[in-house]
Amino acid sequence: PAHASSLFWLLAGAGLLAAAAVVLAADWLAELFGQPELAAVLRALSLLIPLTALQAVPTALFKRALNFRALAIASTGGTVIAGLTGVVLAFAGFGAWSLVANLLLQNTVLAAAIWRQSPFRPQLIYSRRHVRELWSYGQYMFFLRIAAFTFNQSPRILIGYFYDAASLGAFSLGLRIVETMIQLLALPASSVAVPVIARLRYEPVRLRRAILAATQITAMAALPAFTGFVLVAPDMVPLCFGPRWAGSVPIVQIIAIYGVAGSAALLWGGIVGGLGRPELNLATTGTGAIVSVALMLAAAPWGLHAGAVAFVVRGYITLPVMPFFIARVTGVGAWAQYRVFGPIILATATMAAAVQALITLFVERLHPLALLLGAVPIGAADYMLGLFLFARPALRLGASVLGEIRPGPKPNPPNVRPADTTG
Repeated sequence: PAHASSLFWLLAGAGLLAAAAVVLAADWLAELFGQPELAAVLRALSLLIPLTALQAVPTALFKRALNFRALAIASTGGTVIAGLTGVVLAFAGFGAWSLVANLLLQNTVLAAAIWRQSPFRPQLIYSRRHVRELWSYGQYMFFLRIAAFTFNQSPRILIGYFYDAASLGAFSLGLRIVETMIQLLALPASSVAVPVIARLRYEPVRLRRAILAATQITAMAALPAFTGFVLVAPDMVPLCFGPRWAGSVPIVQIIAIYGVAGSAALLWGGIVGGLGRPELNLATTGTGAIVSVALMLAAAPWGLHAGAVAFVVRGYITLPVMPFFIARVTGVGAWAQYRVFGPIILATATMAAAVQALITLFVERLHPLALLLGAVPIGAADYMLGLFLFARPALRLGASVLGEIRPGPKPNPPNVRPADTTG
């Protein structure tokens, strides 16, 4: 309790100080970007910092207890409620404020749901000794969060600096859609991966099966979802967000290509974290942050479309490194991890062909809503047929992960004998 309470008060205090700093700097940042209206947006978004800090400790305790049901309920509820609210506000013409409302409502619902389900209540204690003990591992996570913020947010900052508000709005819309999809498709597998891999890391056979099964499940969800979204975006974006966003469709489609890389990176990062090697995640994310800033700066003179392409490319440049790190630690070869994508790519290709054929034939004859309602079940049916034809072994191995995540006795590290209880 002393560790958790001390960390909670540290994060809460740091979150409030950071939020206050954003509020004070809002006018200066708005002037720097030449967007006076940005000040009000930054002040509103400053609330995200303490909201995120409030979630950290109970979320970590849920993960340690393998209580993913509570996290899934909280995450799904926040994403769905905030997503629907954001769509309604965007359609009503609130522009950038619809994205602000989406972020604030999502994190408010998430924080409330987590605290309602969590038994943790912070005690009025703060121990520097306990904080120092947590810092031995937490230092990597601290710097990892800074690198992740740079990797994820530097594109938004640079787009806002080099281009106008409309360009930033289009880019932010695409990025928010992709982030929401990644949260729904890949975040659950990544959250499960950390404690499960930690539990299995001294059992090579089960560890290999768990890594490959988790990679397959993530690929089976992400590949068809993002491919299908790219195909239906010309009809879906104006339908969901209003005709005024129709010009943003090409940018949204480009950014959506990053979704597969983002999903895989999130999952593989969770695996590396579960292996107890946060320094590898820090090295990868730190390198990615540097590459992200460099590519975005290089693409800036060529326009918004080039900036969106640079955003996607920087994800696929750093992605291939993660399986090699995993292979070095576990012995599960990088090629074995990549190979699971093969049959799923074939199944996704058959789905894409069917959906594109439907769109080509009926785009001028059907209302966009009717076209979407037809494309989704046809694409899903064709994808399942493709999995049956090309990926039956992947389906069997994917199902086996259910057995790998059952809680069991914690294994002993190598060369450590169990205690003698026979007397």
